[in-house]
Amino acid sequence: MRPGLHRRGIFAATAMAIATPALAQRRAGLWFDPTQLPSYSGRLERWLINPAGETDRGLFREGSQFIFPPADADDLTGAIQPGGSLTVWGIRARGAPVITMLAWAKSDAEPANFVARPAWFAGTARGTQRLAVSGRIAGPLLSPQGDAMGVLLANGDSLRLAPGVHASLGDRLDAGKPIAADGLGTRRGNVTAIDAARIGPDAASLAPLPETRP
Repeated sequence: MRPGLHRRGIFAATAMAIATPALAQRRAGLWFDPTQLPSYSGRLERWLINPAGETDRGLFREGSQFIFPPADADDLTGAIQPGGSLTVWGIRARGAPVITMLAWAKSDAEPANFVARPAWFAGTARGTQRLAVSGRIAGPLLSPQGDAMGVLLANGDSLRLAPGVHASLGDRLDAGKPIAADGLGTRRGNVTAIDAARIGPDAASLAPLPETRP
């Protein structure tokens, strides 16, 4: 064997081992390692749908929401059931408990699954059925930037609002308050999500949403 050949072989093998994670991330459409970002672990409370019926976010039992593209929903919901453990790597909004997911795993000890096209902005897909929801408010529905854009109900239903409309309704949307609304949306199983057109404290008191300046 010529001197140095063995060393070159070791160097090549080492370089390949180092490059493999980067290659895997590049195939996933990423140019960086999301697992270098902060991680957030907890138990899944429930998966949440948008008014078009797409699963595009989840809720930790601890209260934080995490947002992902609907294209990744089948992998996530197939791997993690309500009550199961989940670790999310991503970007947390500065002033609200919501995370834009960039990678996930059942635990931080398992290999991460990368999200190729993170949901940097709130989705706008709409439903087509006229539906109604009612119940007690569990908390705000949050955009990736942390803006309140509707509410989650304790029964798992949700209603979406433009952030300006949400802000104009003030303490009417505080956690624990009763609420009813109707609008176009989707029902999947026992869960309904709508874009609210009318809103009130109960079904008998629905009124059109307040107008806001663009």
